[in-house]
Amino acid sequence: MQTDRFFDALTAITGRSTPAEHAAERGRLIDAYVDAHKYVFGKRAVVYGEQDLVAAMASFLMEIGIDPVLCGSGARTGKLRQRIEEFDAASDQKMEVIEGVDFAAMEQHAAAAEPDLIVGNSKGFTMARKLAVPLIRIGFPVHDRIDGPRMLHVGYRGAQQLFDRIANTVIEAAQESNPVGYTYM
Repeated sequence: MQTDRFFDALTAITGRSTPAEHAAERGRLIDAYVDAHKYVFGKRAVVYGEQDLVAAMASFLMEIGIDPVLCGSGARTGKLRQRIEEFDAASDQKMEVIEGVDFAAMEQHAAAAEPDLIVGNSKGFTMARKLAVPLIRIGFPVHDRIDGPRMLHVGYRGAQQLFDRIANTVIEAAQESNPVGYTYM
């Protein structure tokens, strides 16, 4: 977990251990991972946006058992591919990484990737709608949700909220596509 690395660095710098409040948040997050892993494991995701966010999200998705099959950014620095290669080597699932991509090209690549989820900002709504795939909104801009500027996704609490949003979206998609309707899962 990247937040573990952050608190390890703080501990090394300050000589103080992680505060109990944050340790408790970590415990709740791990418990949620265990409880909802059965819903998200093996799902396929397309991730797009600013390079650092895409790399971080791809890493997070892999951590929770989701395969980021396509990662894209409009930037052309080569840094996205470099960052993803740092952690993708441990994965059995190789992802496509595209840089300098616009939404029209991203949509074509996404259709070929056959994702279960799309992860990125509100500008991907049209792509998600055309592909009939749920959009997990993150990054900037999130202008079609009231809580866009307040969506927390850093630290243990932020990871918890993001994980809950993802798991609930997967569950909702399963319920919506089930002809029987809601049943005990």
